[in-house]
Amino acid sequence: MTTTRPTDITDLYLAPVALRIDRQLAELDHLTEEGIHVWIALTTDHEATTLDERRILALRALAHEVDTHHWDLQHDPRGVRLSHGDNSLVLGIPESLRSYLSGSGM
Repeated sequence: MTTTRPTDITDLYLAPVALRIDRQLAELDHLTEEGIHVWIALTTDHEATTLDERRILALRALAHEVDTHHWDLQHDPRGVRLSHGDNSLVLGIPESLRSYLSGSGM
């Protein structure tokens, strides 16, 4: 069994960053796809018109007002991946956000 240990100060910030992003995702759980669209537009001051823009702006909105301490947010088939160097963690996303990002609604 391999144990991964923090290699620098950024690794130590994973927990607070993950908890903050997870809290943001939990707040989206009660929104409809239209509500998510409005939230992203208000948060980023941009309205997504394509699927690529939806994905880019959704990550930007999730990271808005969050000091990510150099953890990168990326899309993952299972949700949102937080990564730094060789370390990463995937947070699940609400079904409404998954549907919004896939373009199946609206």
